[in-house]
Amino acid sequence: MVDDDVHRARRRAPRPRRAVRGVRACAAAALVSAVGLLSSCAGDTDDTAVLKLADSYATTHMFARYGVEGFIEDVTEQGPGEVGIEYYPAGQLGSARDIVNLAQAGSLEITPAAPAYLSDQLPLSSVTDLPGLADDSCVASAAFSDLLAEGGVLYEEEYAPRGLRPLWVAVIPSYEIMTASRKVETPEDMEGLTIRSSGGAMDTNIGSLGGAPVSMTAADAYEALSRNTVDGISFPYASVTPYKLEEVLNYSTKGLNLGSFAIPYVIAEDAWQDLSAKQREQITTAADDASQRLCDGIAEENPASEELMREAGITFTELTDPQVEEFAEYLEPLRRQWADEFDAAGRPGTEVLDAYEEAVARHSAAAEEG
Repeated sequence: MVDDDVHRARRRAPRPRRAVRGVRACAAAALVSAVGLLSSCAGDTDDTAVLKLADSYATTHMFARYGVEGFIEDVTEQGPGEVGIEYYPAGQLGSARDIVNLAQAGSLEITPAAPAYLSDQLPLSSVTDLPGLADDSCVASAAFSDLLAEGGVLYEEEYAPRGLRPLWVAVIPSYEIMTASRKVETPEDMEGLTIRSSGGAMDTNIGSLGGAPVSMTAADAYEALSRNTVDGISFPYASVTPYKLEEVLNYSTKGLNLGSFAIPYVIAEDAWQDLSAKQREQITTAADDASQRLCDGIAEENPASEELMREAGITFTELTDPQVEEFAEYLEPLRRQWADEFDAAGRPGTEVLDAYEEAVARHSAAAEEG
């Protein structure tokens, strides 16, 4: 893991960003084309920046289809401020927990930085994981982006000190409890169940209901369920079918809104500073468009995945208002407890929570007016 003393001097590996000739730009294009995305041979120019983008998601995952694919296409369009992308999907350069370290060390430039997987580095950014805050992906994404923007509390507290600059954001809201063998209708039904968690604040959410959280990446959930390593998972519908989890699940809640999963894609600050103003503008515009496509795509994927889960035979417990209130008695206090714990440790927990709640309310009102 990266040392938390972010001011400690580090030796950096040389980063090939400039003076990239046509052969290398074409090689980058070939690599991207090999995974079904588009890139362009820039020709023989010293002004082209070639950036390595790596993540742990398959090219069929919604993060790739709605986010990365369009971002690469937009960024690599020929014209002023041209940028090339070398894309390494599906964990080719490491796990979701490892590749951020590679960006910080100078081995690549753009990567996801999911707070749930990086609770030692980005603990305050897990504010999105808290229960009951947002059930709309576009609202949650816009609100989180406010805190991640330059000058925002999370940017200043957690990303800038670690040499990371957020580019675009995806937030998957409305996590539910899904199990293989036990229907969950009340908090008491959670007692003794081992539940896969994305980590961070989600561990606390599950524990407050009497479950035992087991932190693991989404890619590990199928094997854990099929081997009975866990009894269930905390997941959004949109993420079930990409991992074929409908094959090993039998029950799901509906309406619990246990929390969310946020995943900013970030660029190493050193790489950002090496770019020209035109290149930065091109990347920023492409990143904004990626955020919008992602939230729209997630809004489509959730009901589509729910329907596929029903067709696979999963039984849904549609929680009534009294049932939702019963769960809320356990879950709602967690937000203030989360903030208080950070405050006691000298971190701005209340400031972050208040800022996110305010941003969610503001963007929710704007969405309703729109």
